[in-house]
Amino acid sequence: MIAPDLLRRLRNDLPMPATIAALGRAGPPSKVSEGYFRFLCPHCGEMRATVNPRNNLAHCFCCKKNLNNIDLLMTLGHDFCSAVVLLERWLKQYQARQAKAKSREPPG
Repeated sequence: MIAPDLLRRLRNDLPMPATIAALGRAGPPSKVSEGYFRFLCPHCGEMRATVNPRNNLAHCFCCKKNLNNIDLLMTLGHDFCSAVVLLERWLKQYQARQAKAKSREPPG
């Protein structure tokens, strides 16, 4: 069984832009527009999936679908369990990079 806390962290603590960057060429095209991270919606194919930075949830303003990190990987062909395993690895890498960057900041 997958712990509910892990699922929450995968949805909320791994920024969707980091997930899309980790996907590389396998991920949807993306851009920052008007201060928001947007990507090509895997449901309708429009560049209208916009990530809300407060809850890390993407909403497509064309087809009205919502996506979190797990949903995104599943729309790209991963099954639920493989999506969780992959996202957990990326979350650990992301958190390690964040900790390293924070350790380099001058004391303030």
